[in-house]
Amino acid sequence: MNTVEEKAVQEDVVVDGLNITAHLAVIEDRGYTIVPNFISSAEVARIKHAFNTEVPITEMRAIGTATGRTWRAHNLLAKTRAVDNIFLDRRLRTLVQGLLNDRSQVNVTTLFNTLPGETKQFLHQDDGLWPIPRPHPHFLCNALIALDDFDVENGATHLVPYSHKWHDRPVDQTVDTIQVTMKAGSAVFWAGAMWHAGGANTSSRERMGLFMSHAVSYLRPQEIQLLSIPPEMVRAMPERLQRLVGYNKFG
Repeated sequence: MNTVEEKAVQEDVVVDGLNITAHLAVIEDRGYTIVPNFISSAEVARIKHAFNTEVPITEMRAIGTATGRTWRAHNLLAKTRAVDNIFLDRRLRTLVQGLLNDRSQVNVTTLFNTLPGETKQFLHQDDGLWPIPRPHPHFLCNALIALDDFDVENGATHLVPYSHKWHDRPVDQTVDTIQVTMKAGSAVFWAGAMWHAGGANTSSRERMGLFMSHAVSYLRPQEIQLLSIPPEMVRAMPERLQRLVGYNKFG
């Protein structure tokens, strides 16, 4: 290998100022990475306005919570075009492809709002949906964008660093966690095997976020986009997004 080829191999992949190679290395090591200021404050305001005016939301009582103090809307791509550009963001697409492969698909699209009084979820793994023995390749790449500031008091998401490598043990609710505190517009990405949970909101403030999950193309997604998005809405999508929700052989 000559010097030019060696340099090409060693250079990091940088997309729109974000060092993708470095962030992927952190995910592989500890299971998650945080990207501050992933979207602008103007974009946060635009998305929150769309969510508050276009998207019907319902109570969610699940994963160990019973208060009804979390509001959710699933299947967002059938309800609003406000987040299409985020799914097509070159940084996000390169991160997802780097962790999974170049043939990934949209798995879950969720708006959530954790209200004051909500309790902590149980720790869980999102890739447990598919009953395949561990260890296995990464099935999911999850992204959570903060639309409000995330702090300890309003229930910032709990993660268990390195748990994506604990293939020989079931999820343990007693382990130590960290909470992902970040400003609105920031994002956290994590591998689907990581143990995580929504936190308890002991503040007087809401905590709104946009959750996006991508899966490898050979597994059936949790939200079956081909069935859940009406054809007339698919026609309004950018072509690349149409492919990501299943309208060709590969994402």
